[in-house]
Amino acid sequence: MKAKRANTATGRNTKMLKSVLQVIGMLLMMESVFMAVCSIASAVADQYRAVQYTLLAAAITLFTGLVMWLPVRKCKLNVDKREGFLIVTLIWIIFSFFGALPSYLGGYIPSFTDAYFETMSGFTTTGSSVLQDVESLPYSVGLWRIMTQWIGGIGIVVIMLSIIPFVGGSGMALFSAEVAGPTKSKIAPHIKETSKALLIVYMSLTVIYFAVYYALDMPLYDAICHCFTTVATAGLSSKNLSAMAFSVPVQYAMIGFMILSGTNLLFIYSAAHGRFKEIFKSEELRVYYAIIIIATLLIFVLTCSSSQDLEQTFRNSLFMVCSVLTSTGLINCQYDLWPVGAVLVLILLMFSGAMSGSTTGGLKIVRMMVLFKNARNAISKGIHSNAFIPVTINHRMLPQETIFNVFNVFLLYIISLVAGTLILTFTGVHVEESLVAGISSLSNMGPGFGANAYGNFSDFTPLAKITMAFMMCAGRLELVTVYCIFAKSFRKR
Repeated sequence: MKAKRANTATGRNTKMLKSVLQVIGMLLMMESVFMAVCSIASAVADQYRAVQYTLLAAAITLFTGLVMWLPVRKCKLNVDKREGFLIVTLIWIIFSFFGALPSYLGGYIPSFTDAYFETMSGFTTTGSSVLQDVESLPYSVGLWRIMTQWIGGIGIVVIMLSIIPFVGGSGMALFSAEVAGPTKSKIAPHIKETSKALLIVYMSLTVIYFAVYYALDMPLYDAICHCFTTVATAGLSSKNLSAMAFSVPVQYAMIGFMILSGTNLLFIYSAAHGRFKEIFKSEELRVYYAIIIIATLLIFVLTCSSSQDLEQTFRNSLFMVCSVLTSTGLINCQYDLWPVGAVLVLILLMFSGAMSGSTTGGLKIVRMMVLFKNARNAISKGIHSNAFIPVTINHRMLPQETIFNVFNVFLLYIISLVAGTLILTFTGVHVEESLVAGISSLSNMGPGFGANAYGNFSDFTPLAKITMAFMMCAGRLELVTVYCIFAKSFRKR
């Protein structure tokens, strides 16, 4: 009997290994194509050394993907939920490893730890950086650095499900493991059609953002980079000064684009098809806009002074609220010079993030609503102990399982934040900076506090950077996906 169970377990592990190799192999080949495309930017600018190293990185990535995929290419791909968690977690770790090669091989980021941190920050759309002078990067490496955000924003798996036809029934397991939010809404009955629709919306927004930026006289290279950054609500910029390097009209365009990208992509798809009824009923959407208005007015009042123009104060307040709430992380002012109260508002916004179903980080507004409503109901039940008071969203009662899942994610977030903050503190980072760096990493925000206020963590130790990279990955996959693979029950099945 024991031998039979051992053989069964071995068979399951072999099947899982083949699935892992097949999916990751395909995705590495896809990553190599993106790298090769980025080399064109340096070829046009006659930066042939950068072209050489970018293509070398693409060749290494392609070769590794082929070695993984070829032996198992004819195996039937059948991924269950357990394997989906493992594959999706490994995808982000391995993608970042190979994604670090263009900057590392060329010596543009001499430390592989720094290169890995920068790439993980890009793929997870965190926007933290270790580079002091991003404008000195050759175009191919700089564009790849920004491209990682665009790929990570929509999700590596969503891109794969949209273009690879033979994933089949395994798609839902992978989709559920990666896509953000407490529920996994679908546009169409089949997950492939849903992924295609999401990708079409994402690409359409990218084109629109680029056209507007370019029309506002933003240079071509910067327009390409920042349309990727804002649509992915990331934060890595092609300019050392981030959004401060651009004109007032461009900054207002960025504000509008950040707000739009913080909206559920399914709502944008529905609006494009004239279906507005569900959008108008959304409580989360109303709360999203209410937070933007209230937080902007609060910061405006706290930062308003006679020495600064009112329009500039309002613009800075609105820009930073939208940037932090949507986890974009672009910066248009020296917010670290603001009063403590205004900075505290930004830190609180880091926890939330924008709407579920968007490219933003954080816990998501809908989860915060569930937590608030459940707490309010607990108080009411203290007065009326026999009353049945359900938690509702959009006038629909939430199942108890959904409420438990929200609490689980919140609890994992707090535990991860405490643990990460302690590790960062032990590496020599001041406790306040450690706490905000932890929030920024887990919520995929980018900006920090104190010496790291503008999202640059070059002075952190290698251990601190690896810790933050892990927190970025866990936060991007909403914690449960990553932590499941460490569970004893996961290994014993």
